[in-house]
Amino acid sequence: MATLNKLALMACTAVLIGTSTVYAQSPSALEQAELAGLNPDLRAQVLQRATGGNSVTEVLQVMLLNNIKAKQPANQIVAMDWGKGVAIVDTPGSGMAAVHFDPKTLQMQ
Repeated sequence: MATLNKLALMACTAVLIGTSTVYAQSPSALEQAELAGLNPDLRAQVLQRATGGNSVTEVLQVMLLNNIKAKQPANQIVAMDWGKGVAIVDTPGSGMAAVHFDPKTLQMQ
């Protein structure tokens, strides 16, 4: 009986691992639209990093926040409009600030 339980547990684990791998490799319709707006080099970087459970959107947000932090202090992105290239960030001590960025490169304007 213990062998059957172990076998069932291994099968469930394999299914869960396979599902998370498929999810990481299959961007949603929204993520496909986000990727389509990027320049080819940045798109390749995002797809390379969007593995192991990291979604395309999460990778883009982290990359954007890192670019913002290189120019000004920011704790997190609170809201974002990809089409307009505007992010609202929580800044230490001074509340919120709007940051403009190029949606194709994620560089600050």
